[in-house]
Amino acid sequence: MKYIFYLVGLISLTSCLKEEEPIAPFDRGGVQMGGIDINDNSDYSKQIYYDIEKNEVVRTVERSSWDLAFESAPGGIHILTNTASKVTVAKTGETDFANVTDLNSMTLNFKWDDASGNEDSLALKDWISDGVPTNEVFVVDRGEKPNLVARGVKKLKIISASSTQFVIQFSNMNGTDFQTMTIPKNQNKHYTAFSFDNGGQLVEVEPDKSKWDFVFTQYLATFYDLSPQLSYSVNGILINRNECKGVKVFDKEFSEISSADIGAYPLNDSANVIGFEWKQYDFDEATYAVVPGMNYILQSKSGLYYKMRMIDFYSTTGLKGSPRFEFELL
Repeated sequence: MKYIFYLVGLISLTSCLKEEEPIAPFDRGGVQMGGIDINDNSDYSKQIYYDIEKNEVVRTVERSSWDLAFESAPGGIHILTNTASKVTVAKTGETDFANVTDLNSMTLNFKWDDASGNEDSLALKDWISDGVPTNEVFVVDRGEKPNLVARGVKKLKIISASSTQFVIQFSNMNGTDFQTMTIPKNQNKHYTAFSFDNGGQLVEVEPDKSKWDFVFTQYLATFYDLSPQLSYSVNGILINRNECKGVKVFDKEFSEISSADIGAYPLNDSANVIGFEWKQYDFDEATYAVVPGMNYILQSKSGLYYKMRMIDFYSTTGLKGSPRFEFELL
């Protein structure tokens, strides 16, 4: 009999439980249009930082406003060169500024940062060895302005890096305008930008590290299959590799890419994972065309996943330098 009472009680309790409510499907917003639409970047003079989650430009800077960028993490020792302006660096083998004066008397091998952003492929990586500064003097070719005017040459020595700052020395090749400068580390950014202009100055370039996903910019692409290796100035997209990841998905249609593909295509943090090859130049028409079938999955700074494809390289008025794309939250 007690089993009957137990069964009746269980049925009564069950009938009092609230029915499960269905979970509403997550609204991913559908396919959205993003990008830039400006008419003053046909000379590729701008670097345009973008937040894909807000679908908006967060900062636009002149590409030749800076030369170097210093890592801001407390243990950071890495230094980037501005390949948007074709900045290159050469080792001299000298530690004394006075011994580096005449470029024509030296055999210099100028290097540039690889577009992947890999720390092992940075032009200034040899300023330090096993945690100890080498005190080597480097020659910095500042590249050129958008109008192709040369920006000049400087000699540079990185003295030290601590948890709060870098200390550098630099001057003109003849030794004039010698400066010692402290570059404070800004913890809100991955890198702090610096320009040799006006005796040396900090420049506001990169937005706060949690406020951008990628940047539209000119940069140097390296062609490793050539001997010697060559660089070529290209225009494309570099991701915020410290916060984001991406992967090419060239074997599926954009409409077919879904959240199930996230694990099937391993993402990586190469800055140039989107890069520049999504467009090609038609020499007959003298215009750029977007290459079909080049799709990407991007993991944003907040860990959200998007599929993305480029659809244009021209503004609505027909001027180049205004990339536009479609994207959808997965």
